[in-house]
Amino acid sequence: MILIVLAPTWVFSQDIHFSHIHASPTLLNPAMTGLFNGDLRFIANVKSQWQSVTNAYSTFAGSLDGHIYEMGNRDVIGGGLQFYRDKAGDLNFQTTSTSLGLSLLKSLDGKGKHYVSIGVQNAFISSQLDFTKIIAFDNEPAIVEGANNNINYWDISAGIGWFYTFNKNSSAYLGAALLHINEPLVTFFEKDNVISEGTSLYRKLVLHGGADIKLNRHSTLKPNFIFNDQGPHQEINIGTFWKYSKLGKGMGNRSNTAIYFGAWVRWYKVQQSAGSDAIIAAVRFDHKNTYITFSFDINISSLSQVSYGKGGPELSLIQIIDFNKGGRKSSKVECPEFYY
Repeated sequence: MILIVLAPTWVFSQDIHFSHIHASPTLLNPAMTGLFNGDLRFIANVKSQWQSVTNAYSTFAGSLDGHIYEMGNRDVIGGGLQFYRDKAGDLNFQTTSTSLGLSLLKSLDGKGKHYVSIGVQNAFISSQLDFTKIIAFDNEPAIVEGANNNINYWDISAGIGWFYTFNKNSSAYLGAALLHINEPLVTFFEKDNVISEGTSLYRKLVLHGGADIKLNRHSTLKPNFIFNDQGPHQEINIGTFWKYSKLGKGMGNRSNTAIYFGAWVRWYKVQQSAGSDAIIAAVRFDHKNTYITFSFDINISSLSQVSYGKGGPELSLIQIIDFNKGGRKSSKVECPEFYY
């Protein structure tokens, strides 16, 4: 209990992360900014984790991205805004981030089916906590020495992505990103701008990929994975969605409604400790350009002795807006569905 209460004052080595790999693309990799079919994309994510154990994590993230400029040969410049707020612990440890992202989507075939993308993201982040909520038998150094209760810093990230649509039934993608390139100082106990070990945000390497595999006329398999490496922490999340689309008819006798069922396994390694952390069960519903996903993390690590397996629920909403519904754009990106 003491570690959980005091952890926000010294643990800065891990980022927020959502279980919905497909529903937080600009958080995952700046190169995915603007990489979708349409003009604007709005995404909202809400997650609560480990509330059955303590006053743990409550996270909200929202983003808006789209095509800023469409060039010839289906090349696109994308841009977007990303916001998130995370709150945890009895000391009300809060982290708020607002970022601006830019990307270049380069068509390799001139048809909108084969792309490479690069992206950069610049974020302003603020963290704060309330030392007055510390309950202890003795005076706490944080209060006696007058530690900062609020810190602000800039954070720079960059990434690259690739996807290829083989035919109308299959496609694949890969991506890589390096987050926190500048390794910002994040300590509440800064002394004369001297940076000591453990007070900088670790750089984070992200590798991710997936595929879209048509099983039959109405059934599609969508496997994907993500690998995170940040300081002493490594994490792998791997699983798949199964999509069933025979639910409604749209233009051209094509289904505009679908339901998905999915499951993922999250594995971790921290220094000398390793194992399976959670099983993620998810259900998703699509109708035209609206996508709603609900998932639940089922905790299977040693923490399950006190969490009773209740990792936490997560809800996401994606809305894509296309202003040119009447026709095809010359620079249309034939992006696979697993990108959102």
